[in-house]
This record gives sequence, structure tokens and C-alpha cells, in this order.
Amino acid sequence: MTARKIAVRVLATLTLVVVFAIGYWPVPVDRGVRSLLGSVLDRLAAAGAPGWVDYAHLEFGANIVMFVPLGVLIALLLPRWEWWLAPIIGLALSLAIEFGQALLLPERFATPLDVLANTTGATIGALVVTGFRIRGRATAHRLPTSPP
Repeated sequence: MTARKIAVRVLATLTLVVVFAIGYWPVPVDRGVRSLLGSVLDRLAAAGAPGWVDYAHLEFGANIVMFVPLGVLIALLLPRWEWWLAPIIGLALSLAIEFGQALLLPERFATPLDVLANTTGATIGALVVTGFRIRGRATAHRLPTSPP
């Protein structure tokens, strides 16, 4: 196994630990900063920010961002032609977190929107890797061969 593969596996494991730590944190992870976030959003609204700049959209976006690195790392661990498994794995991980929250954490709220956002993040990550792989392959095909 190459050093690159080992590094990706280690990063994927650490990322997974962080994602599950956030997902299974016993209280909402924004509890300590919710009023600060509300204040910032209120100021943005007063300054003319669009109506969709609100807490619900911020939370949805944060869930997407949280799963993008996981999608990238999973796609890097998979063979090139199996990149499409990364969103499915992201969906499975998200469902595991949401079911765990619903069953084990009374102060947390499991929602289908979180599953959608997390799966979207994993999909974006996988598509980024796939895009770079396609671009790299296309570039390699265009490079002139060296003379014999």
C-alpha cells in the first residue's frame, strides 16, 4: 500500500470520528453559540441580506460542508469507476447518525433535511474527486509522447 493510500485512510478515519462525534454529541452542537449566530443573522437581515439568509439555511449548509471532506476521502479510497458509491456511503452514515440521534439523544433532533444535506455534501465531494480524475486523465491523453 502506498503512503498516499495510507494517508487518505488515516484522514478518512479521523474525519469519520469527527463527523460521528458531532453527530452523537449529546446536546445540540450550536447550543453555546446559537444566540451569537442569531445576532449575526439579525444584523445581516438589517443590512439588507436576502430573506433566505437565516438559521435554517445556515444549518443546512453546515451539514453539507461537514460531509464534503468525507465524500472526497471516500471517493479517493474507491476505485475510479466506483466513485458513485461515495454518496451512498454518505447516505448510510447520515442515516446511522440520524437514527442514533432519534433513538439515543433526547436533546438532538433527527431530520430528513439533515440526511439530504449530508448526502449532498458527500456527493459534492465525490464529484470533485471524479472531476479531477477525469481532468487528469484528459490531460494525460493530450501530453505529447517523448521521442524514442
